[in-house]
Amino acid sequence: MITTVLGEINADKLGVALSHEHIFIDMRNCVTITGNEPRGFYDKFDVTSRADVALDPYAVLDNALLDGFENAKSELEYFKAYGGESIIDCTPDEIGRDPLALKKLSEETGINIVAGCGHYYHIAHYPYVKDASVAELADEMRNDILVGIKGTDVKAGIIGEIGTSATVTDDEKKVLTAAGIVGAETGKAVHVHTDLYTENGVDIVKRLINEGMKPEKICIDHIDVWLRPDYIKRLLDMGVYVEFDNFGKEFYVSEARRFAYDLERIKVLKSLIDLGYKDRILVTNDICLKSMWKMFGGMGYAHVLRGVRQMAYENGISEADYNAMLTDNVKKFID
Repeated sequence: MITTVLGEINADKLGVALSHEHIFIDMRNCVTITGNEPRGFYDKFDVTSRADVALDPYAVLDNALLDGFENAKSELEYFKAYGGESIIDCTPDEIGRDPLALKKLSEETGINIVAGCGHYYHIAHYPYVKDASVAELADEMRNDILVGIKGTDVKAGIIGEIGTSATVTDDEKKVLTAAGIVGAETGKAVHVHTDLYTENGVDIVKRLINEGMKPEKICIDHIDVWLRPDYIKRLLDMGVYVEFDNFGKEFYVSEARRFAYDLERIKVLKSLIDLGYKDRILVTNDICLKSMWKMFGGMGYAHVLRGVRQMAYENGISEADYNAMLTDNVKKFID
């Protein structure tokens, strides 16, 4: 059974699912403010801001905020119109998780929504995380899963996304350990946000397995920003899931920190499928920016059901394999 914001459902009801998204999110506290920000940095984001964020998504601070119930509902209805049935929302509390709004959205759209729990990476942590013990952090996650999130009747169905930095901090290690303990106890899957340009995933997997987690309940996220096939294969050979979750993000930022293009992602994805790894790969958008919502000129949550799907087919990925990554793989991971 899978725990959604409306209660438990049979895994077969999940259908076409996005394994890692954000419906409401506030990442503004994660943006480094230097005092040398470009003109327009504090402007309200609208469609005319797209040129400003084409290279750097944080050139406009408001791009890091997704809010407004009716806005979110409109975006989800667009996803549903292209065959989408379920969304796993991986938003930790400190960056905007709203369990009651997720519940209302699910009621009004008919889309299954699975909420997450735990803590993001250290720059976003609530102050209490620093002083909390592993046992206290585990109790918090356990409560979200078994009782309800922050006094509501909405229960978390996954753990994560748990955040880690380029150098994993002591506080992040505590959160990871707590996630491993609760994941092993409850059987809930764990999503881990890893730094986009390092290869921390191997050590993170070892830490979670050391706490008793099964590899097949661990997913290492964001492995498709800087494409490193050998690193991805090392993770897959550990028995965990990896997630191609940056479709629609083709930011340049700088030569050293360029995001891969969707076509590049597809080509690596095809090579991994050819090597027999299809059953451990998840495909999604990880929408976390206004510029990704359709109403602001982005591709929306349906991007992997439309443009990416076409790209996959044109590059030799079969319809059966692509659909399996959006259905069977998600179901096996979180059930």
